[in-house]
Amino acid sequence: MSNGSARSSGESWSRRAPHRSLGLGVLLLGCFEIVSGCHHATLHTRPNLQAELSAVTVDDLIFLAASHARAGDLLRAEQYLSAARQRGHDEATVVYWLVRVCVAASRYQSALGHASTYLRDHPGDWALRFVVATIYEALGDVVRAQSELERIVGAEPLMPLPHYRLAMLYRDRHADQERARQHLREYLRLNPEGPHAAEVRSLLAQVVAASMGPRLLPSSFSLDGSEEEVP
Repeated sequence: MSNGSARSSGESWSRRAPHRSLGLGVLLLGCFEIVSGCHHATLHTRPNLQAELSAVTVDDLIFLAASHARAGDLLRAEQYLSAARQRGHDEATVVYWLVRVCVAASRYQSALGHASTYLRDHPGDWALRFVVATIYEALGDVVRAQSELERIVGAEPLMPLPHYRLAMLYRDRHADQERARQHLREYLRLNPEGPHAAEVRSLLAQVVAASMGPRLLPSSFSLDGSEEEVP
């Protein structure tokens, strides 16, 4: 059922799927790489789909999923991946690609469903949990995104990216400015040359300037000789 191209694609998927890496954090930005720019999926319904799925090996299901994803048929890719998961293929790898394929197809709730099912049995997969937080944030569900990020930071405080994302959520709320500063500083401490380092330094400078309030200019005095506030 598979050819050399499909097998090469499937092997590439298996090699590229991280198990415990925060490289998953770029999921929403990089997911279209796997489909070569295809934005829409089509589902070719065939009555013999289940027979077709049962007629190939588990490894071939992965190769076929890769082939369909690259052709833009993301729903069919999801079907093959789900079948591979049911038949015992390495679950961490399959879930990773299920989430990526669903996000690429704008099927965010399906992506969350696949991830949540896996996380119930593997609650310590912090990389995947970070992806879930990123999806919630993209959907505007700030409460759930914050909850997931706080859970990650509490368990794995040495991961820099969750600190950055939490700071971005906190800085939009006046009451949480100090919490935002703490996470910005922690990100810099953990990853001083990271991809967000320049932005974090700029944000910290802005926060410090804003927290100082009105400036006092030594050259400006009131009639009684005291310094005047200059807004």
